[in-house]
Formats: sequence, structure tokens, C-alpha cells
Amino acid sequence: MQQIPPFENGKRYLHISQHYLEHFGEKVYKVSVSVADSCPNRESHNGMAVCIFCDEWGSAAYHQQRDQPLKTQILINREAIRKRYRAEKFLIYFQAYTNTYGRFKKLESLYQMALEEKDVVGLVIGTRPDCLPERVLRKFAEISREHYLSVELGVQTFDDAQLLFLSRGHDNESSLEAIRKLKTLSGVNLCVHLIFGLPEENDEQIRETAEILSQYNVDGVKLHNLHVLKNTPLEKLYRESRFEPLELEEYARKVSIFLENLSPKISIHRLAAVSSRWDDLIAPAWTREKMRPIQFIDDYLAKINTWQGRNFIRNEV
Repeated sequence: MQQIPPFENGKRYLHISQHYLEHFGEKVYKVSVSVADSCPNRESHNGMAVCIFCDEWGSAAYHQQRDQPLKTQILINREAIRKRYRAEKFLIYFQAYTNTYGRFKKLESLYQMALEEKDVVGLVIGTRPDCLPERVLRKFAEISREHYLSVELGVQTFDDAQLLFLSRGHDNESSLEAIRKLKTLSGVNLCVHLIFGLPEENDEQIRETAEILSQYNVDGVKLHNLHVLKNTPLEKLYRESRFEPLELEEYARKVSIFLENLSPKISIHRLAAVSSRWDDLIAPAWTREKMRPIQFIDDYLAKINTWQGRNFIRNEV
């Protein structure tokens, strides 16, 4: 009989907190900041359109502070987290839009500024597969030699038709090439973002996605359910009954299939999306809730007695 791997806190998957504890020897917390002004899609680069799920804030956690200087954002958000969790060590998370797109010298100075802040032990940089020029990769390699660096890569799906539906502006091969390049950088932790609940998505695709990430030995994965925000192209499709978001139980079922086929060495950063701006969320309603979806998925995994890596077969590229 298969045994559940020794995941901590009673989880049936490898939570990112376990990775942080093993790497730093203590808890660390992300401090989200917004410094990027745009992304290739929003600037219609090569005729691209805005991603259908993305609102005007570009996934910013604290959109109210986006016009504040970086140091001010770090001070406000770090001290709030320090007080709430009694935190002592922090990672600065460049979250909104694409944080490798724009004037390189400006980006470079912002990375360095963040690293010089009090109690900051590393960076987390959000980007996309088609925004990784060689100068950025060289900078990543340089940073990772002295500091912790995690790159969060917005892949979303490996299916070209679904990428087109999302208006991502890049194809599957671009995602795979970006993963290959980032995995050549020693010391860089690579987290891939995925979206479940896309048109024509099926169980076999979800299994194959888990297998791809396992084969490439990515370090982490962050899962999102496709949800509808105000003033996005997806809202129009939803209003026209051309898109229906997943109910929580069906989403949990898809997550369970993914986890079963995923290497137990890959950290799980997030199991579902959370809408921090309730007034902007249209559907599904459960995306407003921070804790219930996670508990529901945890309970679902226990109910069907499965766990991360249960059906994993090692097959590296």
C-alpha cells in the first residue's frame, strides 16, 4: 500500500512554507509591491491584446499603493505583515504586470533597492515567457549567486488553443523555452503559474501538465481558477453566456488530478485564486473566500484518499 510522503502540517501536498523553512531555517513572508507600468499585451506589442482575465490593476495585491515609491510600498506592507504575523524575514514580491519588461536599468535599480531593505532575504519576480531577454537572465544569475531569487512564470496552460483564448500573446513552445532557460540558472527557484477551468480542458490535459512540470524539475507551482473580474474581456464572454467558471467541487477534482501526477518535490504556492478586491469579482462567488476553498480542497483530498505524487512516475527530459 502506498504511503503518503511526510508533508508537514498534515497536508497532502508540499506547501511552500515547508520549502522556505528548509531553505531559511525559519518562516519568511512575501511583501507584494507594484512597480511595473505595463506588459507587452497592454501596449499592443506585435498586435497583442490584453489577456482576457486581467483587470486594470494587473494582479496587483495592493493597487492603492501602486503610485507610491518602492521604498514606501515596502515599508507599509512589510510593517503590516511584521505586526500581523510577528515576521522577521521577508521576500520582496514584484507582483503586478510583467517585472522584466521595460527599461532594464530601472528594473535593475529597483531589484537592488529592494535587496538593501531591512530584513529582506531575497526577491520574487513575476514575469511571462516572452519577456526574458539575455540581459535579464544574466541579472537573475548574478542576483542568485548572493541572494534567494524566485521567478514566477505566467505559463497558465501548455495548450496553444487555450493560450489563444486567453489572448496571452505567446505559444506553448515559448513557455517551454522559458522554463528551459530558467532551469539552466543555478540557484534560481522557478515557480510556474497555471489556470484551470479553461475551454476544452480535460483530465488528460491536466495529467500531462503535471507531467511536463515534473519532467522539467520546476521548483514550484501556483494554481488559479479562471474567474471573472469587472472590466475585462472575460466579463463580456460571461455576460453573453459564452464562459462559465468552475464550481468549487469540480475545481477541487481537477486540482486532485493535477497533484496526483505531480512530483512530490514541487512546492505548492497556492491552490486557488483569491480576489482581494471583492467589488471587482463577478464570478464565481467562492473566489472571494480566502480560507474555505483551501480547506475544501484539503478535505476533498482526504475524502478520496489521494495526495501529491501518488501517481507520479519519474520521466525527466
